Amino acid sequence: MNNRRGLMFVVIGVVAAIAAGLVVYMLSLSVATANVPVVQTPEGTGTPIVDKSQYVDVVVAARDIEPKSVLTYSMMVTASMPSELVPTDAYKSMEEAKDNTAVARVSAKQVLVTSQFNDAGGRGGLSTLLAEGKVLVAFPSTDILNSLGAVQAGDHVDILLSIPISGTSRIDQGTGTGSQLEGSKTLVAQSTIQNVEVYGIGTISAAPAQAQGEAQGQAQPQNAGPKIITFIVDHQEALILKYIKDSGGTIDMVIRSIKEGKQAATDPVNIDYLVDLYKFIGLPTKK
Repeated sequence: MNNRRGLMFVVIGVVAAIAAGLVVYMLSLSVATANVPVVQTPEGTGTPIVDKSQYVDVVVAARDIEPKSVLTYSMMVTASMPSELVPTDAYKSMEEAKDNTAVARVSAKQVLVTSQFNDAGGRGGLSTLLAEGKVLVAFPSTDILNSLGAVQAGDHVDILLSIPISGTSRIDQGTGTGSQLEGSKTLVAQSTIQNVEVYGIGTISAAPAQAQGEAQGQAQPQNAGPKIITFIVDHQEALILKYIKDSGGTIDMVIRSIKEGKQAATDPVNIDYLVDLYKFIGLPTKK
């Protein structure tokens, strides 16, 4: 009798262990298939299976890709993703992405999209980073703000110019007073080009960025070349910047708020403006 009872306990224990194992297996299977597109068996009661028809192949960065880098097969891998998570402009094959040039830094394991690259025919120079109608202009960076290292790549700045203006210039016509008499010159300060995008500070290599970690607009050592700042502007603004640089006047820059995109209306400032504004000279009162 005791032997039968012992055997019964053993059988019950084995059955319980098998049942517990099945429960653990079903739980692990449900976790593995969570948030994955599934389709049920025809009866609607079977084990869920992955619906591969809802997945698409995309191209993913195999490593960090720097600006100006030309895509090669070694920089890419393919991966399958749920279709609802795939960006609309994602590359679907490495053949489609190959030989395009990066215009921004792409991190490893990031899906490659067409907006991050230009079709530059396998070229990797600075021209591949510029939008149509834009040019890259070098400008002296000797003003006080730049000497402090305050201006960085990606900032937007306004350029201020102080320059002697002749009394025959339009700015002074019709006044005929004070420092603005015909033939004389007065120092005038005015805001010129506004909201200019800074591409970089210091010297910039035109060669494609490689594994050294060169980033867009990254400055090189001070002894690598002259102190310059580079701007992204249109063709007319490039001519204005050239004249400002060649004018012999004093140039300063101010950093613009990221929230301000409109042109600011400013009045030219000269000695008469300051005298009138701050009342340096007291006018006699009428009796």
